[in-house]
Formats: sequence, C-alpha cells, structure tokens
Amino acid sequence: MNFMSHEFGGRRSRRKNAQRNRRIGFVIFMIALLCATCFWWGGEKERTSQLAFKEQATKLQEERTGLDEVITKLHSDVQSTQVRYQQLEEKYKQEVPQGVFKQLTDLVKKQLDSGIKPERLAFLIDAARPPKNCTEPVVKRFVVKTPVYSGPQGAVAFGNGVVTVAGDGQASVNAAGAPEAWYDPGKKVKLTFTEIGGKRTEKEGLLPLQHSLVVGNKEYRFTIAAGERSFMSVTSDSCDYP
Repeated sequence: MNFMSHEFGGRRSRRKNAQRNRRIGFVIFMIALLCATCFWWGGEKERTSQLAFKEQATKLQEERTGLDEVITKLHSDVQSTQVRYQQLEEKYKQEVPQGVFKQLTDLVKKQLDSGIKPERLAFLIDAARPPKNCTEPVVKRFVVKTPVYSGPQGAVAFGNGVVTVAGDGQASVNAAGAPEAWYDPGKKVKLTFTEIGGKRTEKEGLLPLQHSLVVGNKEYRFTIAAGERSFMSVTSDSCDYP
C-alpha cells in the first residue's frame, strides 16, 4: 500500500514538473517570438527610414540641380543685361548731347524757338572763329550801388569809352539785422553794359558772371567778380570780330 502511494505521488510530481517545463518553454518561446518580432519590425522600420531618406536625398539633389541651373541662367541673364546696358549707355552718350555740346544744343533750340531763322543761325555759327588780335586783359573796379548807398554810382569804361559797365546789388546786413551801405556779394546782382551809342544790356545772377558783346568790328569780353568791400572787379579784353 505504501509502495502504491509512493508510486502515485511520483507520477503526479512528474506531471507537475512536465507541466511546469511546458509553461516555461512556452514563456521562453513567446519571449523569443516577441524578440524576433521586435527585431524584424525594427529592421523593417530602419529599411523604410533609409528608403525615405534616400528618396528625400534624391529629391533634394534634383532640386539643387534645378536651382543651380536657374542660378546659372540668372547669372548669364545678368551678364547679358549688363552688356546691353553698357551698349545702350555708350549709344546714349554718342547720340544725346552732353556737357558743353548739350549747352550749345539747348542754346540753338532756344534761338530757334524764339523765331530766329535756321539759315541766319547757321550763318552766325559758321562765321564764328577763334579769337584773334586780342588785347591784353585790363582789370578795373567800381563801387556797386545798393538801396542804402547814397553816394554816386561807380562805373568803368573799356575800349576808350566804347563800353561802360555798372552794377546794382543788394545791401548786406549786420549781426543786428540792419542793412549796411555796401552790397552783399553772395546775393544776386544786376550788371548794366552801355555801348557808346546808348544801347544798354542788362545781366543778372550770382557772381562771378561772364558776358560778351559785339560793337562794330570788335568783341568785348567781360568777367565780373566780387572785389574789396563795396567794389566789383571787371576783367575785360577785346578781339577782332568776326
């Protein structure tokens, strides 16, 4: 009886051990399966990420290539535009009057607009010659008339009285704002050129001023500048005309 009980207990113990071993084996299998699944999923994710990165890199490279082409084209267009601009600038300089030539062109247009016939203007231009038989420059000065100055107005004559030059100016003011007797050389002045026959020509502006006029067969040229206080300085010479 004791032997049979012992035998039965041994079989039951072996069954329990077998069941426990199966459970342990099942757990180990599930763990191994889970690890394998995680490893496989991680590998798939890595491969997917690498594929996505490669596709993105390829796309970025294509975009960069496209941008490089656009930049190259824009650079070429800029160079072409610069060359074209330089060509147009040179053409403009050649065809549009500049500097002294523009001043002469404007003067010719002004004379034509005022009614002078083109033939007359062409004759005068053609008759212009470099100055010849010019006298040595002579420098004289005179007192400038102002609204405050009550003395006699100064004047200077050139060419033995052929042309007389006089001038009016605006009074200077002192620190208190009161007008002085002498003129202000920084403000506009009015010059009067009187020919021997009584013909008068006036010119206004800021000093220094230049003026020329023809009397008989002589051209008288004048440069008027500020002199010592109250005075204007006139430099003049004369040349044969024409």
